[in-house]
Order: sequence, then structure tokens, then C-alpha cells
Amino acid sequence: MQKPQKDYQFVQKPALLICALLVTCMLWSCTGFPLDTSKVFESGSTTEARRAEKLLNAGQYQEAAAIFWAEAETRPSPQKQALQIRAAEAVLQPKTKLQAQQYLRAIDERLLTKDLLVRKRVASAELALLNGHAQVALDTASDKLINLSEKYNPHLLAVRAKAFKNAGKLKHSIETRIALNLLLSEPTQLKKNNELIWQTLLNTNNAELNSWSANNNLELAAWLNLVAIQKRSHENQPSLDSEIQQWRVNYPNNKIPNHIIDSIISDYVSFHIAPNKIALLLPLTGRYSRVAEAVYAGITAAREFDEAFNPVPELVIYDTGDDSSSALSYYQQAVSEGADFIIGPFQKDAVRNLASQGSLPVPTLSLNYSDGKLYGALNLYQFGLLPEDEAKQVAERASFENKNTALALVPEGEWGTRLLSAFTNRFHELGGSVIQSERYLPQNSDYSISIKSLLQLNQSEQRRRIVQSIIKTEVEFEPRRRQDADFIFVVASPQQARLIRPQLSFHFASDLPVYATSHIFSGNENISADQDINGITYCDVPWLLSPDQSMELLRDSLDLQSASSSSKLPRFEALGIDAYQVIPHLKRLAVNDFDRYQGTTGKLSIDSQNRIYRELIWAKFEKGRPELLDTTSDYSARLKTNL
Repeated sequence: MQKPQKDYQFVQKPALLICALLVTCMLWSCTGFPLDTSKVFESGSTTEARRAEKLLNAGQYQEAAAIFWAEAETRPSPQKQALQIRAAEAVLQPKTKLQAQQYLRAIDERLLTKDLLVRKRVASAELALLNGHAQVALDTASDKLINLSEKYNPHLLAVRAKAFKNAGKLKHSIETRIALNLLLSEPTQLKKNNELIWQTLLNTNNAELNSWSANNNLELAAWLNLVAIQKRSHENQPSLDSEIQQWRVNYPNNKIPNHIIDSIISDYVSFHIAPNKIALLLPLTGRYSRVAEAVYAGITAAREFDEAFNPVPELVIYDTGDDSSSALSYYQQAVSEGADFIIGPFQKDAVRNLASQGSLPVPTLSLNYSDGKLYGALNLYQFGLLPEDEAKQVAERASFENKNTALALVPEGEWGTRLLSAFTNRFHELGGSVIQSERYLPQNSDYSISIKSLLQLNQSEQRRRIVQSIIKTEVEFEPRRRQDADFIFVVASPQQARLIRPQLSFHFASDLPVYATSHIFSGNENISADQDINGITYCDVPWLLSPDQSMELLRDSLDLQSASSSSKLPRFEALGIDAYQVIPHLKRLAVNDFDRYQGTTGKLSIDSQNRIYRELIWAKFEKGRPELLDTTSDYSARLKTNL
């Protein structure tokens, strides 16, 4: 956006503004929580404005926007510009963001009052966030606008806080929300703002929190020390009570609401799971034995560095083998022999059998998922490396990077169909379009037929033949691929990806971005072979990409246990680590929508069916190695709350 000129002519605000100036919670919920700006206006409605607001409340955004824009043409300044901004706000949605952009570009900022300038800049910043451009949002809603408008200063700070968070500047986000607290008077707004501060702190890893300095900001220091108490392990409740009492002495004038402080104790009492005996239901023999061994290695490594349980729980293994129907009898045996927490089973059929039970006697964390239609038994938490979740996150990443049209190349078979369906459905939900998909035979090495069809090179060659038949002579010809796609979604194993990427380049698609799931990378570096997948962007687990020191210690421990790194299954090792380490957090995650646990398999959250969802991180292959991309931007529009 063009920066405001110095010779702005701020038009004086009239005594009354029409009802169409009222900005509903719809826009401001995007900034992290609703700030109802209707309270900063005096109302004086028109029939058309009331009709537009009703349409807006009914979810008919484009119809409402059209009415606002048409009504603006009948009004003098500044009512005209206010209605135009209202029209843009109405369509600040993923599917209608291009229309919002057109409206905002048509508004002449030189004619705006100070209030309307800030309001328009906040809307423009929201549009930038919808497009995944956090820094653009910060530049648009710049700090130079702070205090320019008393009415809209809270909204400006709220959108800046969200932009800071999306840009990975978490400390700045929290500091901005602390400043925002001073401007909020409504209890519900204050509560939500403080919950967002708390949620951001809970989701920030300890290494980053420890690097922050509060300087002279006592309020920030109070928050940082409080979250440190929450994240520390406590032998018992009296030790926790003592720490909180000392915190109150150290920060007597803090403005942190009591419900957050009290939640630390209530969470400990209500949600703390501290098993004495954990049963592991793993198929250590049979076709899944390698996977089970990797999961077990992760569990034992996590237990070795355990700080969450005192005493450290006993582990008992039950080999379920290939017979998934036997898992239920092993489960019952484990409970009868004193297990008070169970990890497993692994096979999908076995998880389905458990989920069909009305209730389970002890808390259980399965290592796979039942069918989506099945809600699951009480006391059952479902966890695993679900590939469909990765396909959805590819769709989310592409959408937030403003890519609207996709091609898809997936293998023949049920697995490829599942991932294509998950990707397509999520991309459509976000306003994107999969304009063509093709299948390839994974056992082949030549995928040119599928690729040429996907890129519509066949049509290009057909046009050449038609021209030659007309002019009766050979023509100089270079095939031209289709130009209507923004990227290609590829589902492939490492071996297949190493063939697909060069063949895409050979067929004139070297400049077309390629996005993939983690399956393109084995998890073990092979720089020579992986030169062929340079340029592919993909999602993966933090275990393979994060420089976090605590993960480095665990990786070193597992490397010492493994004789051959090439035979390891690192993602399943990470699954084992998280299956053990997430135990104390399960109940809290299930109850609190905003809570996340930063694990080795991703940032973990739990939905209403007690299914654990993993938010992955992103990398791009450069010179045969995965290079970590941003680790903080939240591309997961699937999250249960608007963060």
C-alpha cells in the first residue's frame, strides 16, 4: 500500500454518523477477539444500511458489501468513505479477499478523517494477514498510527499484535497485548486479550522464553515468571502453591487476572495425569515390527530424560503382533495387571475396536486413529502420523501464500486418493480450486504421460499437428505448458519424488512451485540423491528440522541406541517421544481450546473427539538438504479458535 502523504486534509467528523458506519464483531474477531466498534459511533440508520447489516449477519457478505458500496455513492464525505470501508470490511473473508482488496484500493486516503484512516489501515492489515503477509500488515498498520485515533487505537493494537505473532515476533506480540490491556474496559475483551497473551506464552518453547528480557517492563516479567511456573514439573500441589505465593510477593502490582493464576492450580488438580505403570501395546513382531521398535525407542528415550513424573513410571510391554483383533484382550490384561495408563494399540482396526467401547477404564493414548465418523470411547485419546492432516496443511500453506489454483499429481491407489481428497476439500474450503489432478503408477519410473496431461502439453502438440496439416509442412515447435496454475501438489515417496521433479522440469514446469507432504523425505539425509528434489517445499515434524537443544539431546541419545541411522524411522521415534511426554498435558489440551503442546511431531492440539492434531513446520530442499523455513507463522486455519 502507498504510504500516506504528509499533506492529508483530515475532514472534521460530523455529529452523527449513519448506522452503516457501525463495524460489527466480524472484522475484529480476525484480530484475535471481537472489539465491538459500534460503541464508538452514534447511530442514525437508513433502510439500506439496516438491510445490509442483516445480510451481513446472515453470512451474505458480498450482497451486504454491494449495498454498502452503492449507498456510499449517495453520501457526502466522510460518510461516503466510511461506507466504502464498511463494504471492504464485509468481504474480509478468505473466499472474498480479492473483492476486499478492490474496495480498499478504490478509497482515497487523502479524504479520510484520522479515525477513518486508522480504520482503513486496520482493514488493509487484516487483508495482508489473510494473504499470509504479516510484515506487510505491520507496515500498513504502522506504529506511527498509534494514538492517532482514540476510538480505533484498540483495534490498531489488536491487529498489530496478531501480525507480530504471525511474523514470529512473539515477544512484540505479547508486549502489544499488554499495552492493549490499558485501553480495554469491557470485561469480556480484557479476558480474551489476557487469554491470548497466556496462550502465546504457553505455545512458545522454553528456550525462546528464556532468551527474552523484560528490562523495565514489570508486567511482562510477571507474565514470564508465571508461565515458567506453569511449565515446570511439580512433585505435589503444596510445592506448586508455594511457588505461586512467592510469585505474588515478587509481583504485587501485576494486572494478570486471577482466573489465569488460579487456572494453574486447577489445571494441576483436575488435569494432571501421573501414571505409576504404563502398558505399551505394540506389534513388536510381524509386519509392523520396525515401526513398533522405533516408537518404543522414542518412548524409552523420553523416559530417560523424564522430568514430568516423580516417580518415573514403570513400563510394561505387550506384543500385539499382526493380529489386531487381539489388542482388546491385551488391553484388558494390562488393566488387570495394574496399568493405570496405556499407550497403543497401533493398528487401525485395533483402535477402531477400542473406540467402539463406551468407556475405557484407564486413560489410553492410541497410536493411530479410528474412522472419522466414530467419536471414540471416553478416556481414549487418538494420536498418530495421519497423512491427511499433512495434505490439509499443504492446502493451508498455499492458500495463505495467495496461491489460488492448484494441479495435483498423486499415486494410483487408496492412499493417493485419500490425500488428494483431503487436500482438495481443504483447498476448496479456503477459496482455492484444484483445476486438474492426475494419477501415476508408483512402480514405474517414467511419469511423462501423467505429467504431460497435467500440464496440457498434449493439447499443445495437438495444435502443432493441426497447423502442420493445414500448411502441409513441418513447423518449428516448442510445446507450451498451461499457464493457469499457481502450483503443483505432489504426493510421492523419496524415490518417486526424485523422478517426478526432474520430469516436471523437462516438461517445461521448472518454474512452477511444487508443494508436498513429508513423504518426499526419508528422514535420513541423502544429499547426493536429494539434489533431484531441490526447490520442493514440504511440511515435516520438528524432530527432523528444529534446532531446539532439548530435541538435540534426545536425538543424540537415540543415535547411540541405533547401530544404523539409515535404518531408522525417525518420525515414528518422534511419535514415541510425544506419546510419552504429552501424557501430563492430555486433559488440559482436551478442555482448553487455546492450549497447544510443542512436541517433536508438531504443535499438538486436541479436538472435541479427543483426536490429536499436529501442526507441522516447513522446509524447502536446497542443495540436496532440507532448509528450514518459518517456524512461527500459523497457517493452520483448521485450529479450533481464531488465534
